[in-house]
Formats: sequence, C-alpha cells, structure tokens
Amino acid sequence: MTQPLPDARLLHVLESQGYRELISAHLFANGVRVAPSIDDKHMLVEHAGEELAHFEIVASLYEQVSGRNLYEAVAARAEALPVPASWLEVAVAAYLVDRAASVQLAAYEALGDAQLSRLIHKILDHEHEHQTAAQTALRDQCQSAADQARAQPLVDRWYALAQSTMEVTPELASQFAESVRPVLTGCGLQVPAR
Repeated sequence: MTQPLPDARLLHVLESQGYRELISAHLFANGVRVAPSIDDKHMLVEHAGEELAHFEIVASLYEQVSGRNLYEAVAARAEALPVPASWLEVAVAAYLVDRAASVQLAAYEALGDAQLSRLIHKILDHEHEHQTAAQTALRDQCQSAADQARAQPLVDRWYALAQSTMEVTPELASQFAESVRPVLTGCGLQVPAR
C-alpha cells in the first residue's frame, strides 16, 4: 500500500487535472460553432458537458482538501488557450489534448493515492468515447494529400499546446509521442520533433 500524497502535491495534481478538464470542455463547446452537422454539434455539446462534470468531480476533492475554489484557480489559464477556427482544427486539437490528458492520468494513477485513483476512475468512464470520436473526426479530415498538408501545421501547433497541459518529463513526453504516433501516421501526419 502506498502512502497518500502530501496535500501540496495532491492540490497541484488536482489543479492540473481541473485545468485539463476545463480546456477540454472549452474545446468541445467552441467546436459546436464549426461542426459540420447537427449530429456533430450534439456530440460536442454532450462531450463538453461530460468534461464539465469531470471538472466538478476534481473541484469537489480540491475544495475538500484546500477549502478553495478550483475554477477560480484555473479559469484564467484555461481562457488563454487558443480557440480552434475550423472543424479540422477542432479535430486535431481535441485528439491531441485528449491523448495528453490520458497519458497524464496514467501517470497520476501510478502515484498510488487512493483518493486520486477513485477520481481518475470516475473520469475515465467517458474518455474512450471521446478518444474514438476525436480519432474518427481526424481521420475523416485527412483523406487527401491536400487535407494532410492543411492538417500538419495544426498538428505542429496543437501538439505543443497539448504537451504544455502535462507535467512533462522526458518519459511522459515520449509516452505522449508514442500514444499519438499510430493515428497521426495513419492520417499521413507526423509527430512534431521536440
């Protein structure tokens, strides 16, 4: 049995995770404007709601431990993230940010804190669906060489932004690159060199 994380470390983890949940909600919500179909718009609204629910789960534990409001701690930083301007950019951003979050959650799981593990399991309930939807949207947008040429600069931009949401160590950076490589390669895209 591992020891619980010290409160300061747990609060840092919760702030980081709350930030990722909030930016994911923003990406999905902002994507509604450029989504190509009503079905896509409904899916994005649903996913944004799920991310906000995840944020509230994280915020609840954060408030229990610190007595402070998580939204107040991370909202300004989340607002600073760029807003995708096209459906292609939404697909790229959602895929990369979601993969970064998954890699980071796995690292948090390895910390062995019981409170954090319970929280992570609640969050992971919807993540597979989000990842599948993001992968499908990205593949649909990268059918031709011209599509791929338009997508690569967006991958370059959002790869760095997605990675910036993580507590990047060389090991996590490598895990992130390897987690996105199969889908990006399948779409005719490259993992940016870092």
